[in-house]
Amino acid sequence: MKYLALLFVTGTLIISGAGCAADVPDSQNINYTEDVLPLIEETKPTVAVRGSCNVIAASSHCEDYIGSMWTEEQMKLQCEGTGTWSADACPYSDNGGCRVGKETIVENILWSYPYGGSPMTGEELGYEIQACEALEPTAWVMPDDLLRE
Repeated sequence: MKYLALLFVTGTLIISGAGCAADVPDSQNINYTEDVLPLIEETKPTVAVRGSCNVIAASSHCEDYIGSMWTEEQMKLQCEGTGTWSADACPYSDNGGCRVGKETIVENILWSYPYGGSPMTGEELGYEIQACEALEPTAWVMPDDLLRE
């Protein structure tokens, strides 16, 4: 039996899947596609970035906020004390990024960079990609993927 956990990590909504739980009745199992997505999906999906939080200097990442939940106030609160908020998108990344909640109100992309405070290259980048793709509502994307949408 599978279940989902919603967590806030450094201000970012993370939806994580977990393994089997023998003590959870079938009637209480949560299926992301059937149970969660209909509650948070966008009525007019877009890939337009509402703003970003740049933490490249500290941790080699930058987060683009896309979903309609992200108001300017919300984005600034998310970024406060951790990075630099901007109304523009994150810089282009050759590494790609982890897209969370495609076409949902909480959609964002956490871009990874091979430079900055904790460069993501080689094996570390591979692990970051694997971790991203291990969860149902997430996918590793490249900037060019967004141009095709």
